[in-house]
Amino acid sequence: MDMSEYLPMFVAECREHLQELNTAVVTLEERPDDRAVLDEIFRAAHSLKGMSATMGFEGVARLTHQMEDVFELLRQRNATLPAAVVDVLLECLDALEAAIDAIEASGGEQIDPDALISRLAALVREEDVEDPLADPGPRSGPAPAVVPELQDGERLLHVTVTLGPDAMMPAVRAFMVLAAIAEHGEVVSSSPTPDEVDDFAGRTIEATVVCGAEDDALVAACRSVEDVTDVRVEAPVPSAADAQEPAPLELATADGAPAPTPAAAATPTPVAPVAAPTPREAAAAGAQAAAAAAPAKKGATTVRVDAERLDQLMHAMGELVVQRTLVEGLAGEADIPGLTQAMQELTRTSHALQAMVMQIRMIPVEAVFLRFPRLVRDVSSKLGKQVDLDIVGQETELDRTVVDALGDPMVHLIRNALDHGLEGPDERVAAGKPATGTLSITARHAGGSIVIAVSDDGRGIDPQKVGARAVQRGLITAEQAATLDVAGAIELLFAPGFSTAETVGDLSGRGVGMDAVRTKIRALGGEVVLTAVPGQGTSAEIRLPLTLAIMSALLVDCDGLPYGIPLGRVERTMRVQDGIVRSVTGRRMLVLEEEAIPLLRGREVFGHKGDQAADAPEDQHIVLIRAGDRLVALSVGHLIGQTELVTRPLPPGVADAAAVSGAAVLSSGQIVLLADCDALADAAPTSTTTRTQEPLPS
Repeated sequence: MDMSEYLPMFVAECREHLQELNTAVVTLEERPDDRAVLDEIFRAAHSLKGMSATMGFEGVARLTHQMEDVFELLRQRNATLPAAVVDVLLECLDALEAAIDAIEASGGEQIDPDALISRLAALVREEDVEDPLADPGPRSGPAPAVVPELQDGERLLHVTVTLGPDAMMPAVRAFMVLAAIAEHGEVVSSSPTPDEVDDFAGRTIEATVVCGAEDDALVAACRSVEDVTDVRVEAPVPSAADAQEPAPLELATADGAPAPTPAAAATPTPVAPVAAPTPREAAAAGAQAAAAAAPAKKGATTVRVDAERLDQLMHAMGELVVQRTLVEGLAGEADIPGLTQAMQELTRTSHALQAMVMQIRMIPVEAVFLRFPRLVRDVSSKLGKQVDLDIVGQETELDRTVVDALGDPMVHLIRNALDHGLEGPDERVAAGKPATGTLSITARHAGGSIVIAVSDDGRGIDPQKVGARAVQRGLITAEQAATLDVAGAIELLFAPGFSTAETVGDLSGRGVGMDAVRTKIRALGGEVVLTAVPGQGTSAEIRLPLTLAIMSALLVDCDGLPYGIPLGRVERTMRVQDGIVRSVTGRRMLVLEEEAIPLLRGREVFGHKGDQAADAPEDQHIVLIRAGDRLVALSVGHLIGQTELVTRPLPPGVADAAAVSGAAVLSSGQIVLLADCDALADAAPTSTTTRTQEPLPS
C-alpha cells in the first residue's frame, strides 16, 4: 500500500499528540498524583506509537515504545516526579518533534533513538532495582474473569464499533475507541485485547463494559474517534453453550460470594436475557440502538480541512463583499419594483455567510498557549528561578492567520519576563516577596479586538538602570538620563539593538526582543503597550484585530484620494472649525481639555508631493486616532463614511514611503490605502499639557 497520501494527516496528528504530551508531562511534574493526566499521556503516546509503526517509521515507534515503559512506572509510583526523569522525557519529545519535521520535509524520519532509548531503559532499571518511588502494591494484571458488582445505575453493556472500509491506521483507531469506552466505565473484555491492539488490522471492535452512563454518551464517545462509521450498544447475549450452563459468568459481591442469578437478582431491571433473542427481537434491538446513536452522530462529526482551502474561501468571501457593495449602489439608483426588498434579503444572507466564514477561521489561542508551560519550565530551570504559571482565557478565539503569527512575539515577551522581570528566590525573599514568582498570561475579547497580556510580579523597570545603558549605547545624553521616567524608559526598551542585559547569552543580550515584538505586532495591524511599576512588576499588553482579512474602516478623503482608517482605532471625529488649534514649540497641536494632542496633516503623512499639497483645499475634518496609550489627531479633507474592506498587503518598499500598511479595492474599482496608526504616532511629537499657548499662525 502506498502510504504517501496519508502523510499530511499523519504529520498533523503527530503534532497534536506531541503538543499534548509536552503539556501533560509538565503538568504531571506539578501534579504527580493526577490520574487523568497520566491517562492522557498513555493515550497520546500509544496513538503516536501505533501511527508511526503503521506508517513504517520504526525509529519514532521504538522511542515511543520505550517511553511507554517509563510512563507505566509513573503509574506505579506515588511520590514526587524527579526533575531528571522529566528532563529525559522532554528531550525525547524534542527528538520526536524533530523527526516529524524531517518526515514532513523529506519523507524520512532522520532519527537515531538508541542514545535516548538507553537513557530511558536506565530509568526503568533504576526503578526496578531501587524502586524508591514505586507503589509497593502489586502491578495491574490481566482483567479479572468475573464482572465487578453492579452499583446503582450501572449496567453490563456490549459495544460494537465498526470502522469505515477506508479507515487509516486501524490499530490506532482501535486503541482510541477502547480508551473512549474506558472513560465511561470498566472494560471487562474486548476484542482486540490490549495486548493485541498493536497488530489489529480489522474493522470491528467489540467491548463488554460495566457502565453507568447513558447509551447516547457512550455512542458519542465512540463516534468522536475518526473513521468510526457505526456504533451499537446493547445488552450482552450469551452463546448457546452459555445458555445451557446457568452460571458461566458470576457477579462478584462485596464479600466475594457469588451474586444471585440474573433471574432472581435483576427482576426490576434485567441485565441480560436468559435465552438468545429471536431474529425479530434482534432486529428491534438493532433499530433501537441505531435510533439512540443517530442524534449523537451529527454532533460528533468533524472534518479536517486544509488551511489553504480556508484562505481561498475567505478570498472568495471578500470578493463577494466588494460585489455586494457595488450591487447595493446600483440598486439604489434603479427604480425597479421589488429590487429593494431582494437586495435586503441578499445583504442579510451574505452577512450571515460572511459571519460563518469568519467563524470557521477562528481557533482558540490555546493552540499557541499550549507550548508555554514547557517554555516556562525550561527557561526558569535554566535561570534557577521558581515560577508559577497562570493561564487565563485560552479558549478565546482568534483568526487562524493571527494565531499562527502570534507565537514568536509571545515567546519574546515570556522570555523577557522570566529573564529580566522576575527575580531569583533570594532576591524575592529579601524584598519581602514569596520565593516563587508568578507569570500570568491572559486573553480576552475587547470589542472587535483581542487583548493578550503577559504580566509578572517581579522587579518592574528601573529608569536609572535603563537610562545608564542607553547612555552607554549613545541613545540619550547623561542629562536626559537624569530626568528619565518609567514611560521614557519603556520607550527606550523598544529601540532597535537596545538591551539591559550585561552579557550576551542564550536568552537575552542581543537587543532584538522588544523591537522584534513591536515590529511583528504592527505587521499584524495591532499594537503592544508596556506598563511597569518599580518593585511590583511589569505587564505587556498586545491588542490585535480578530481577523486580518476583512476590516471595518472609516474612509476619509485627502486631496481627492481615499484612505481607510481602522475603525477600532478611531476615538472620535470633529470639524476643524470646532477645535482649538495652537502652536506648541513650533508644532501644530489640537487642544482638548487642557491636553495638546499632535495634529498631523493627512496629505503630508500619506506622502503627497509638495506641489499637490500646496494646491489642495483646506482640511475640513479631524480624526482622533488611538495609537497605544497615545492620541494623535489627523486632519483630512472630508469624511466619506464607514465601510468594510478586504485587505491586501502592499508590495515591498511601498509602506516605507508613507504611513500606510495595506490596501483594498472599493466597489467602484478605486484603490484605497490603509493608514498605519502606529506609524502616525511615531511621526507625531508627544502630547503635553497646555498652560500657555500661542495662536497658530495663519
